[in-house]
Amino acid sequence: SAPPSARLAAIGQAAWARGSHAEARFDEDRAAMGEEAVGSAVEARLAAGNSVSALEVARQALAVSKKARDPRGEALALLALAKARQAAGEEDAAMAAARRAQGFLKDSGDHLGQARALQVIASVQFNKGYWELCLRAARDAQRSLAQCAADAGGEDVARLVREVETLAAHAHHARGEEPPQSERRAAALQAVQELGQALEARDATKFQQVLARLKETGCYTGTDTSRVFAPALEEDEDSVSSFLFEHMRWHFDEGVPPGALQSSEYCGPADVCCLRTFPSPLALQSGSGVGPAQGLLTWQQSCGQLTMRFRLMDGPRTQVPGGWAEEDVVVQLADRRLKLTLGGDPVKAMTGDLWGEIWRKDSWWAIEEEDEQAVLVITLLKRELRTWAQPWTTIGSTASRAPFPWNKSMREYGDNNNRSGILGTLPPQDLVDESELEAVAPGRPEPEEDEAVPNGGYARTLPGDVFSPPSERFICRPEDLCLGITADQDSNSITIQVHFERSAFYELRQRHPLEKVFAVDVWENALCIFLQGDKQNPIVWGELNGPCLPYHTTWRLSSSESMRRRQDDNTLVSPSLEVRIHKAPGALGPWPQIFGQCVQARLMAKPWEQGAPRFEGLPDVATARRAGYDLEDPDFWSLVNGYCHETIKKTGHST
Repeated sequence: SAPPSARLAAIGQAAWARGSHAEARFDEDRAAMGEEAVGSAVEARLAAGNSVSALEVARQALAVSKKARDPRGEALALLALAKARQAAGEEDAAMAAARRAQGFLKDSGDHLGQARALQVIASVQFNKGYWELCLRAARDAQRSLAQCAADAGGEDVARLVREVETLAAHAHHARGEEPPQSERRAAALQAVQELGQALEARDATKFQQVLARLKETGCYTGTDTSRVFAPALEEDEDSVSSFLFEHMRWHFDEGVPPGALQSSEYCGPADVCCLRTFPSPLALQSGSGVGPAQGLLTWQQSCGQLTMRFRLMDGPRTQVPGGWAEEDVVVQLADRRLKLTLGGDPVKAMTGDLWGEIWRKDSWWAIEEEDEQAVLVITLLKRELRTWAQPWTTIGSTASRAPFPWNKSMREYGDNNNRSGILGTLPPQDLVDESELEAVAPGRPEPEEDEAVPNGGYARTLPGDVFSPPSERFICRPEDLCLGITADQDSNSITIQVHFERSAFYELRQRHPLEKVFAVDVWENALCIFLQGDKQNPIVWGELNGPCLPYHTTWRLSSSESMRRRQDDNTLVSPSLEVRIHKAPGALGPWPQIFGQCVQARLMAKPWEQGAPRFEGLPDVATARRAGYDLEDPDFWSLVNGYCHETIKKTGHST
């Protein structure tokens, strides 16, 4: 067959004949410049700040490569598309494109190309705050680079090695640990020490020389420079800050790894990091269809939900992308099964038993248009907060097997009792049975109320201010399950734990997917931990006593020994939500106090003791009155009295 460049030139000539001059010019230019030109063109547009143009170029290149049946060209176009999407803030789409590119490049034995794709994946994970996943992708990229021939790419290989090692160093520091030693790391630390000496001497010439060498070496972070600069800053903060601002201005940024791709969502000084999902391990975070679904299905998951993207094609409706409208699509769900029907015909590739149990009541589907193609998006909310090996159960899999009844409790209450983790407690009897397939109506869930705004706070969307009615997303109040709140710090980070009463927590877990319950928002100088649907009554809202790195924040569900004595059964640990916030490079070390100002929600009273007082939360922190329209809540009438009092003071009357 003809080489790719010849096929591309032929496609270009055909486009001229159709009158598609813009497409033809692009095809001919690419044929003349070669396959690598696409990446250069995209990078040039990104450097100029034109992400829209970069996306267009990458999409055109992908279409041309598909027409030319050029797998390598398609892989390079996908890689360019991943970079353009990330720059445009489309993190999930960037990840999907990079993974597809990696698959093509792996099949072709292109180790350098694989490393480039893995660098994009690692960078996306870093931007999303998934340090372990970032490190895994970076290590895979380093292994691919190690297999490259010494002369393969030359300067490009050296640059990529530097950028990947630098990204890994940032991820290690973000996790609160030291990066592993290597020859490059040792050289970087030596240069950082010399940089500190030049700073103390205010020697601008030497400072710039060492800084240039340090940038070539890479493998250092803002944490390294901050440690070296700290003594000089303590001695003469104003003079040192002025020197650094003049000669090393980027030191005052958020510590983004040099060479790492940045999206518009990456945290700057005024942005907010919104945590809503618990990440899965990198190896199981995404995948693609096999067998009948190969080339049609891709999927991504967190611990609490799984999203499938199925390409629609060859439908009877020529006026809509893919040929299928919403009325042609039927998605049926049961707690362990999914069935897709198009035009009355079952789709084998999207019908089968699921790897784990889901909540039909919370799952949803919609049709989206992506790159001029129709994509069916199905998001499944898991009943258990855990990673699935894959979407579907396979023959011989243990995923769908009922646990053996090892004791009397399991025989009496069934296998669901074992999965809930509360031995001796009956599953809720009022839940709707979801064991049989039922059709789910199309549509996405309503957006979250009260959008976070820069510099802390929210733009309220619910009418009525403190008297607003409950959100449709409301599930429960902090006082329904929170036993206590603790906050600790070390030199690098702040850890806040919200402790839950075990029985109340597991009752909640048996009724709702946990990724629809908990939420955390972190700004540079503030944080808010709340229950979704009850954002106006946060568990903790606080202004920090120093700056932090919002997108370095991590969270997880854990357990705690410290609050077990507050439970009815104090022989068991209490579940907890742990939030870890990393201090900004210029604010490392112990703070006099974690919060400048802070309020907390009222906590549980002992439900097993009549008239018991409520548990205490953070010491010396005020408890906020509960907002919202609830005539049965004493705080409501307290707020009414306060409103009337303030209104009379201002106007002389109460209306």
